[in-house]
Amino acid sequence: MVKRIKTGIPGLDKVMEGGLVDNSVNLLSGGTGTGKSIFSLQFLFNGAKQFNEKGLYISLEEPEESLKADVEKLGMDFKKVSKNVKFMYMPPYGITNFLDPLREQIEKFKPDRIVIDSLTALVMPLEDDFERKKEIVNIIKLLKRLKCTSILVSEIPSNGNIDSDSVGGFSRFGIEEFLCDSLIILHYAGIGGESDRAIRIIKMRQTNHVRGPIPMSIGKSGISVLKTKY
Repeated sequence: MVKRIKTGIPGLDKVMEGGLVDNSVNLLSGGTGTGKSIFSLQFLFNGAKQFNEKGLYISLEEPEESLKADVEKLGMDFKKVSKNVKFMYMPPYGITNFLDPLREQIEKFKPDRIVIDSLTALVMPLEDDFERKKEIVNIIKLLKRLKCTSILVSEIPSNGNIDSDSVGGFSRFGIEEFLCDSLIILHYAGIGGESDRAIRIIKMRQTNHVRGPIPMSIGKSGISVLKTKY
């Protein structure tokens, strides 16, 4: 039986057989304003509060205090879970200055859950897709070797076509989505109403997940996946 790591996000675990696969590397992709950081912070906050699991949030773009302030109004007070969740700000100076500190921090803190926000900023300075692929593979190997369930955030220029049935075009460089164990897309139309936001699981290994876009909302308690025909 496949061990699952619950996200704790209302309605989400139900559509993917109970949660993310243990020790998996999951790509969370979407355009600006789709809720990627909220999703990632909620994943760590719920892990600490509901399941007493340790979480590590690695930010390459936004400082810790800004991240915490953004979600405190959504009921996520990270001061209450400070023993179990650690933030690490690493300016995107390049992959060569990233892997060793990441490994040291994981070995020291021993987190169950990790977020890297964002993978895009981390590998953007590399010169070509060959180098990017090589370093993404190195990151994935490290995370799997250290037994973490991880979310890698991918920034894409737009929301993309969430209705497409093909894999491709759901990540910044077009290679990340093929290397990770799962691909989750967040979509924001900006039109209001129930169809304004959606989540879609494009792929998830070892999982019979719901296909197609599922409505979601961002409210007072963060992200919720709305009821649909599962």
